Amino acid sequence: MIPASSQPRIMLVEDIPAMRLLVRQMLRSVGIDQILEANDGSTALQLLRAQPVDVVLSDWNMIPMTGLQLLMAMREDPATSHIPFIMITGEGSMEHVRRARSAGVNGYLIKPFGLDALTRQLTKLIRWRPAA
Repeated sequence: MIPASSQPRIMLVEDIPAMRLLVRQMLRSVGIDQILEANDGSTALQLLRAQPVDVVLSDWNMIPMTGLQLLMAMREDPATSHIPFIMITGEGSMEHVRRARSAGVNGYLIKPFGLDALTRQLTKLIRWRPAA
């Protein structure tokens, strides 16, 4: 297990409880237990202003605030603009990828994704190595 002091703090933003549970289980399986959760972008934005995190993992399609809108709001706010952002979506079209990149996304995961893909994205963006 990773010592709590060296664990990244993750914000998981997903409106589907089963998907949130699945990603939470993936994160815990590699030793990440510091996970804040929100079921939409507006709730996530409020939490991010109160509790800093190392990475945001967010679904794209949510209401009332989408993952893309959350990303744009974070990039406009000096307090959150530096936080790495990984977009999670079932949509892999080049248009979606282009929109996310132009908004400042750091990583992109297309559903369904596995533990290896998630781990690769996290290790690319933060100083962390998964638990053995």
